[in-house]
Amino acid sequence: MTEPSTYPSAPVELPMRTLLEPTPVEGCAGCVELANTRDRARAGGDLTTVSDCNVFLRRHPEGHS
Repeated sequence: MTEPSTYPSAPVELPMRTLLEPTPVEGCAGCVELANTRDRARAGGDLTTVSDCNVFLRRHPEGHS
């Protein structure tokens, strides 16, 4: 007799979904500063600040949509 398996099949591997980063609006000093801060944070390995900058760019008070 064979040993019963504890799982029905091989695990499912899902693709990693990453959102596209927002881009700064040309001519907006606030957007440019957030993008620069994001770049410096990424270079320093501070991914929390990278994420925060992306949120701030998406919710920019000027509403450049």
